[in-house]
Amino acid sequence: MKKAGLTLAGVAVLGTAAVVGTTWASGGDARSTTSVAAKKEFGAQPGTGSAQKKGQKCTDKRVARGKRHFAGTWTRWENQDPWTVSGWGPGTMNAATSYTVGHTVTISYGATAESINATLGYQANKQWQRSLGYTPTLPEKKHYRLDIGRVYKIYQFDVYEPTGTWMADLSGMGRSQCVGLRDVYVGKGKALYFWKLDHRLSVTPKKKR
Repeated sequence: MKKAGLTLAGVAVLGTAAVVGTTWASGGDARSTTSVAAKKEFGAQPGTGSAQKKGQKCTDKRVARGKRHFAGTWTRWENQDPWTVSGWGPGTMNAATSYTVGHTVTISYGATAESINATLGYQANKQWQRSLGYTPTLPEKKHYRLDIGRVYKIYQFDVYEPTGTWMADLSGMGRSQCVGLRDVYVGKGKALYFWKLDHRLSVTPKKKR
C-alpha cells in the first residue's frame, strides 16, 4: 500500500547523513533581537588594528536558537539495493536485510552542530543499523516489486548570527573589542529525523519470464 509523504527533489547532507542533493527553500526577513546568551558566548573579543576596525561590523559563530517546529513527514523511496526487491508470483517474496538509517540536517546556514543538537533535542547526524524483513505474498503469475522507504519527521529551527560593532580599546593597548552584540536572524534551518521504515508492493510492467 502506498502511503503519501512530502515529496522532495532531494536533500543535501550535513556530515555523514545518507541523503543527497538539495532543493530546500528558506528565507525570512532579517530581524534583530537582543540576546544575553549571545553576549555570554561572544563577549568582548580582542583584536588588532583598532583604528581600521573601529565602527565596522563584527560577528560570532552562527547558532540555532529557540524551539524546533514540526513541518510534516517525508518518505524517501530509493531505486537501488537494498531498498528495492523484485520477483515473480505466485509465491512469497523475501526481503530481509540490515539497513543503515539515521538523522540528518538539510539546511544549517552554518550554525554550530552543538547549537543545532541542543535546539532539536537529539543528535542531528546520528546513524545506526536497522534490521527488518518483509515477506509479502504474490498472488498471481505477475512480476512484482517491493520498495522499502525511509520515513522522516521534518523539523525547522531558527538560525541567528550574533552581530556587533568593533570599538577601540580605551586602555591604549592597540586592541579592539566587539560590543553591542545582538542576534540577527539568518533563516530557518531544516532537519530530517528518521522515524520508521515503510514498504509498498506493486506490479511491474509485463516481462518475459
